[in-house]
Amino acid sequence: MSRFGSEGEDIIGIWSEHKLKLLAKYLKAYSVIMNKQKKTWLQGYYYIDAFAGSVKPKAKDEERYIEGSPLRALKTEPKFDGYWFIDISTKRIERIEKLKEDFRDCNIEVYQGNCNEILSNQLIPKFNSKSKRAFVFLDPYGLSIDWETIKKLGNTKKCDIFVNFSIMGVTRILPRDQKPDSETIELLDKIMGNTDWINQEVYKPPSSIQLSLFSETNESTLSLKRDTIKAEWLANLYTEQLRSLFEYVSQPVLMKNSTNSVLYALFLASHNQKAVEITNDIFKRYEKLQ
Repeated sequence: MSRFGSEGEDIIGIWSEHKLKLLAKYLKAYSVIMNKQKKTWLQGYYYIDAFAGSVKPKAKDEERYIEGSPLRALKTEPKFDGYWFIDISTKRIERIEKLKEDFRDCNIEVYQGNCNEILSNQLIPKFNSKSKRAFVFLDPYGLSIDWETIKKLGNTKKCDIFVNFSIMGVTRILPRDQKPDSETIELLDKIMGNTDWINQEVYKPPSSIQLSLFSETNESTLSLKRDTIKAEWLANLYTEQLRSLFEYVSQPVLMKNSTNSVLYALFLASHNQKAVEITNDIFKRYEKLQ
């Protein structure tokens, strides 16, 4: 999600609109199913938006506002038992706070700060009861959701996560003509939980070189070259990482810009097989229309 606008609104591309529509479709299905469970074992189910963003972001292609994820969640029927919105921006938080006036029948809590800290220290501990569930929307600004946070969500066994993974963000920080420095590797490990793939799959010595009598080039001085990273491969890699934490992970849907470049991959990870089946169906319907 891009951050522009003097009044705190986000400027988003068509791919973000598609993402929000997919979110709304799944929220509807999720809420219908969970609401039925309240007749038997379920005490409550909650919506958590870790990067709540603008209430009404502006479309990039024309002067119009659309409904952001907070509004789409609040308008979902049946209602969730609680809505917990997180953002680091003061302007965004002020806009989200105003939703309490417009949705008086909704139990809204707003948290300002780093989502990794708020989720870990304040929200995840609330799910100490077997009869509570949560849907967590992770649509980070760049590479700002920690793998450790996703691990904690998975360990609860009570959270479904809808995560928008930045394919573009990862490929941009990997240099083409040399291995990444320690700072980059540390960042990738922090957001993906593993960096073995960097040496094993991405960086390889040149397949052939020309040596001359006067060349000092040898095996020890060969520079590594990064292979072109295919979006599908990186999305599948992240899928496997998620499967180490959640029993079921959807097939990723790739979100592309106007030039057909892949920006993000959208996933659902859950401990419930039905949840992923529903998501895969929603994603397949979307892909058929593209």
